[in-house]
Amino acid sequence: MRKYLYLFKYELRTILRDPLSLYMCSFPVILLILATAVFPFVFKSMDAANEAALRVTMLIVLLIVLTLGSFFLSFLTALLLVENKDENTLATIAVTPVGTSGYIRFKMVYIYIMSILSTMLVLFGTKYIAGGEYAIRGVSLFDNLSAVEIISFSLVNRLFVSVLALFQSSFAKNKVEGFAFIKATGIVALVPILLVLDSFRDGLQYVLGVLPNFWAVKGILLKLFPIESSANMSFPLYLAVGAGYNLLLLFVMYRTFLRKAEY
Repeated sequence: MRKYLYLFKYELRTILRDPLSLYMCSFPVILLILATAVFPFVFKSMDAANEAALRVTMLIVLLIVLTLGSFFLSFLTALLLVENKDENTLATIAVTPVGTSGYIRFKMVYIYIMSILSTMLVLFGTKYIAGGEYAIRGVSLFDNLSAVEIISFSLVNRLFVSVLALFQSSFAKNKVEGFAFIKATGIVALVPILLVLDSFRDGLQYVLGVLPNFWAVKGILLKLFPIESSANMSFPLYLAVGAGYNLLLLFVMYRTFLRKAEY
């Protein structure tokens, strides 16, 4: 246990000395402020009688809230991993009792826990602070979402953070190359925003299923915006498929990172 506490202190020092990393860590709080103060102001400025426009606006806003967290946390994780490669930290860790594989597993676990907590902070905060602002016909969308469902979504959806981070850092050889590659591939985290289009409400939605974060996001959207369609699955089934798919990709990308890392 002591060796992992030492590693955590090292990781914490690495994050605290980098302003960009600090910003990434603070982003969940920024997102919560946007979700509870800024976005509700936008809703109030709209014509309440135009229900269709209000519904679409809320859908877009919630999709942004649900997907942006993955982008920024995977960005942070990938940058830390690329820094480890660039500074040959992995070569030093390889001869310690933890080993490189143990270090990568440790990093993925604590980033995963951070991701879960940040997601719950944003969703629970929005539900209890400004849930009434996300209302259509006087009924809050968050009334359809229980605490258990928020926790379940957080557990499954944030697996994608580790998957994306390992993918991004596996193919970047240094910080400069890594920064460019991370920005180029990070857009993948935002693709589920396409669910706002009517074209992806039926069977065509599963075209987006190749993206690991589609499944959990689609599941929670059906809780917030119940839409009848024979192509839809249940919330637990979306999460189950998403969990299995993400875990498979996580294993593949973990092996890929270790194979490509030079130490």
